[in-house]
Amino acid sequence: MKRFTFLSLGGIAIIIVLLSVTIKSNRSNEKVTAFNKSITAGNKYDYKAAADILMKLYNDNKNDYLFNLRLGWLYYNLKDYKTSLNYYAKATELQKNSIEALMGYTLPLAALNDWAKVEQTYSKILRINPNDYYANLRLGQIYLNRAEYAKAAGYLETAYAGYPGEYEPNLSLGWTYYYLGKKNEAKKLFTNVIMLSENDSLGMLGLKLAN
Repeated sequence: MKRFTFLSLGGIAIIIVLLSVTIKSNRSNEKVTAFNKSITAGNKYDYKAAADILMKLYNDNKNDYLFNLRLGWLYYNLKDYKTSLNYYAKATELQKNSIEALMGYTLPLAALNDWAKVEQTYSKILRINPNDYYANLRLGQIYLNRAEYAKAAGYLETAYAGYPGEYEPNLSLGWTYYYLGKKNEAKKLFTNVIMLSENDSLGMLGLKLAN
């Protein structure tokens, strides 16, 4: 009788464990299915439907990095910038060195014209990866627009060094050099610009002024 009781209790314990595993598996499958459906809806530019799909499961997945990252992107596209910031902030809490989450965070900040925080966020990215292309490029462009040309040059030179065949670093660094009085260097970069973008108005203007 004691042996039977022991086996019965053991059997119950196994059943409980199996049920727990099954529930977790079902939740995992549900999460994957929902995320896939959200991507499909987003690819059709139905950002509201894409966000709603994830929000139905958010309470069970509030500490899931991908859920928060994607919701940040979706609400940004819905122009709900404050909500977007909240989800991007949560994503950066979950993955503190995630450059993609920090880059995402700059999008609603820029839309809200919070340039001080945009600058802080790019600086944070560069502490993680000093050679990050976009952080160097965007910081350089911010300083170029402020007419802080010497400061802009350092960031734009780093962006250009990594991607000398890209349009934006050639154009931005070209104008930076022009305003710094480095006309020969500027001409080379403006020439690159119109090679990369035929009849580019900004490149052609820069080349004309630098000659």
